[in-house]
Amino acid sequence: MDKYRELISIFSEILEKSKDYHIAYIYQVGYVSLIGLLSKEEQNASMIVDEVFSSPESMAESLLRNWRWQWFYENKELLPRKDYDDIRKLDSDLPDNLQEQYRQSISDWQSKIQNILRK
Repeated sequence: MDKYRELISIFSEILEKSKDYHIAYIYQVGYVSLIGLLSKEEQNASMIVDEVFSSPESMAESLLRNWRWQWFYENKELLPRKDYDDIRKLDSDLPDNLQEQYRQSISDWQSKIQNILRK
């Protein structure tokens, strides 16, 4: 399995939760992230290519950003802010009672990513 597919595999549960973020493979382009809502009635009618991944590392960064968004949505009522222009700001904006759990989770994800990228 190549690194792109391995990354998709470890993030599969997070990707299933994502309503407006998807990964696809486009022939002669490569792996991309798609933004928008996917509807069975109107296949891909409201989706746009957000990012073309030039490397597994760029895909990993994007998948980790998506994980942060999913974590934010699941814990939104416990956080001081209601939205972010850059989700990475979440890392330094956590209340004390959530820091340990969040930092452990993100560390676990980063470790899984590094194991794949080192192969």
